[in-house]
Amino acid sequence: MNMPYKEILKEKNFINILIGRFSKRSALILFSIELIWLTMELTNHSPLLLSLVVMAETLPFILFGIYGGVKADRWNKKTVIVISDIGIAVLLISLPILYQLNMINYFILMAITVMITLFSCFSEPCFRAIIPELLPKSKLQEGNALLDSLQRGASILVPVSIGIVLKITTEIHLFSLAFILILIAAIFHLLISYKPKQFFDLEEKPPSTLNDIKQTIGYLKKHKDILFIMLVQGISIMINTGLWRVGLPIYLETYLGKDIDTFGYITGILGATSFGTSILLGLLKRISQLIVFNAGIILWGTGLLAIGIYPSITIIYVATILIGIGQASEGLARVVILQNQVPRNILGKVFSISSSLNYTSDTLSLGAISGILAIFSTAIVFSGGGVAILLTGIIGAITLKTKSNNQMQGNTDNKFIC
Repeated sequence: MNMPYKEILKEKNFINILIGRFSKRSALILFSIELIWLTMELTNHSPLLLSLVVMAETLPFILFGIYGGVKADRWNKKTVIVISDIGIAVLLISLPILYQLNMINYFILMAITVMITLFSCFSEPCFRAIIPELLPKSKLQEGNALLDSLQRGASILVPVSIGIVLKITTEIHLFSLAFILILIAAIFHLLISYKPKQFFDLEEKPPSTLNDIKQTIGYLKKHKDILFIMLVQGISIMINTGLWRVGLPIYLETYLGKDIDTFGYITGILGATSFGTSILLGLLKRISQLIVFNAGIILWGTGLLAIGIYPSITIIYVATILIGIGQASEGLARVVILQNQVPRNILGKVFSISSSLNYTSDTLSLGAISGILAIFSTAIVFSGGGVAILLTGIIGAITLKTKSNNQMQGNTDNKFIC
């Protein structure tokens, strides 16, 4: 019996990017968690100033993410990733140093947060765009499944391990640990053997940034299936984020009398289910990624709808499993479809547009949810949100059903926009 993922784990480049990605993801999770604690200390627990610094982790990507994607398609992707790692490492280690010297304040913290996010504006499109250049097409699904699983695993393990770390050191040195992890990421990313492909004639002047963006938007207009997939995920995130982060804790307390411990259990179930689903999907190579994507959206919506209709903790646990399966399915399928379908010379830009859309959805959702909950009950909002996502998945399945699996996953390795 063949061991799952045995062949892809023989790829040295993939092992390097796998370890590097896990380390970087863990570092950024640590940073985000400690950022909240330090902000509250510096601002005397100001909700407004805390929300602003949290938004500093998303707004730069909304503003500069597409520009980062343009550069990701022109520059050496490995070099951009490594420079980003080193830049973030310098910023992370500066935080405990400034804190010990009593030189840290809210505005410095905000500036450092913005700069870390700006580095990510360039490195994140490069990360997704470099995968198809490192792996053969036959191993893309497995590779993305493992990467997705490890990132989800980090989201589960890192918060749990903080309590152990704090028995050894103080909270401020969570930044120091993040610094060590990001350095490890830089080392493994540096070990990747990578020769960038040239998509432009060296004798020709490459198109301007604006023309590059126009070219990519033109591609998306012509390929409405790709655009539709990106929009569906953005809409689903916009509906889900506010519901899950704000609405669910209120729902648990209002309808079921449950506290933050129960919310923690639910979050753990969501993460574990997503992790397992990603691992399993990596082994199912013959199933259409379009089917996986639309099924994921439908399961996601069904879970939210169930929470709104049936105020029962058992139903919420079951619904959380459905949501976890749905989110992992649509997320992995979207990445594989884009990497298979989108020409390599615009792949970074397409991923950056998709990420910018998702960050915008996150921000809008968190900004709107309080006003919505002031008008409607949480049960109604959960039901309405679930129905909206469910219908979106059904419409997607009907709209895209004429697209054959061969067309969506055709060989595009030698297909470029002129």
